[in-house]
Amino acid sequence: MSTYALTRPLLLALDLDASFVETFPDERRQLVEMLGAAQHPLRIVYMSHESAEALIHLAADAGLTVPHMLMADSGTTALKGDGTGTIEPLQRNIIQLWPGKDAVIRAMKPITTLRPLDDNAPCRQGFQYDTPPTLGEARKKADEIGCQVQERGLGRLDVLPFGVDKGSTLGRYIVQENIAPTQVLAFGEAHGDVNLFGRGWRGVVFPHAPSELVSESRRFHNVFMVQMDGAKGVLEGLRHFGWLELSA
Repeated sequence: MSTYALTRPLLLALDLDASFVETFPDERRQLVEMLGAAQHPLRIVYMSHESAEALIHLAADAGLTVPHMLMADSGTTALKGDGTGTIEPLQRNIIQLWPGKDAVIRAMKPITTLRPLDDNAPCRQGFQYDTPPTLGEARKKADEIGCQVQERGLGRLDVLPFGVDKGSTLGRYIVQENIAPTQVLAFGEAHGDVNLFGRGWRGVVFPHAPSELVSESRRFHNVFMVQMDGAKGVLEGLRHFGWLELSA
């Protein structure tokens, strides 16, 4: 197996799901070792639409490097990667935009096709539906309380604070940390991840991503579709954008 090293500073923003844990353990170990041996400035962000607890378990099960940030709950929760608290003022600014779960549930109540979920995310409220609602109506109701609607697929949509998603939270983080967009590579794999792209940094889409994300990602010249999932896909994306060189 070829051994690689990072050639320049990197912020690796990686959307995690079960496929990362279940595929290519050898390449995953190689990726972890390479990141651990990085000679250039390196920051790691793990992202998920799921909870911070689920994200932590996924990373631990995969034996991944401890990140600098855990971005959970569709970008509405920003935690320090070592578990010592939230990233401020980033999280405080998100909270200030959130009207509260009760206000969101009341606003959506007239849309009878929506059922509120027990969503433990502090600044997001999920809804389930069997019959697709009129999205225009859902967006109007959300807009009235300063929120936005994001489709998740599989009969679910989320209500988020207006202007908050994975892409915007990552963008605010790199500004806060004085990181250049040219040093950022973001990997997406789920419904809603299109907001990671078109923001000045480079992007990668995993092949198991839903067709809607694949189609949308093709609009951006700096987004690459890798051929493999998991750590193999991460290595492929890093090679494609020139972050890796063969190590002696």
